[in-house]
Amino acid sequence: MLSACSTASQASVTPATVTSSPQPTVTAIKVLPTPSAPGDSIIWDTLKVAMDQLEINEVYLTDYSSTRIPPAGSKFLWVHIRLKNAGQIEMDVPVSEHFSILYAATELKPTYGHRAGYTDYTTLGPVIFPDQELDGWIRFDIPTTAELSDLRFVFLPESVQVGTSYPSPNYPYADDKPTYVWKCVR
Repeated sequence: MLSACSTASQASVTPATVTSSPQPTVTAIKVLPTPSAPGDSIIWDTLKVAMDQLEINEVYLTDYSSTRIPPAGSKFLWVHIRLKNAGQIEMDVPVSEHFSILYAATELKPTYGHRAGYTDYTTLGPVIFPDQELDGWIRFDIPTTAELSDLRFVFLPESVQVGTSYPSPNYPYADDKPTYVWKCVR
C-alpha cells in the first residue's frame, strides 16, 4: 500500500498494482542427426542418395558460354549427388530445393548452376526408374570465410527447409520428417 501526504484530516491510501511478467517459454534444442561421410549412401524409401564430391571455385563458365562470378563476399560450392532407384517402381527425383547447406546458424539453398562440362542436377528429369542411376551437380553460394569442415550437406526428402524460421540457429527439425546429413570433409 502506498500512502500519499495531505493535510492531517485527509490521508489517502492508494493500492499499488503489481503486474506479472510473461514467463519465458522453453524451446527444446534439436540435435542434428549424426552426419555421414562424403561418398556414403543413405536410403530413403527405395532411393539411394549419395553426396560424393564437393568443389569450391570463384568463377565458372556456364553451359551457355558466359562466365559467372560469385556475389561479393561469396564463393561457389558445387555438390555432386548420385541417385539410384533400388525399388521396383518409378520414383520422383527429389527437386533441388530438398537439399541444403548448413553453415553456422544459416541454411543455404541451391541456386542456378549449369556449369559447362558438368551435368546440372536440375536437368535430371522428374522420374527415376527401377535400377536407374542418375547424378548431377548442385550449386550453392557460400561465404568466402566458410571452410568445408564448417559445412553440413542436408537432404530433406519431405521438406524444403531445415528450420521453422529462416535462418534458425537451433535447426529445429520436424520430428516426423526424415532428415539426412553429410559432413563435407572425411
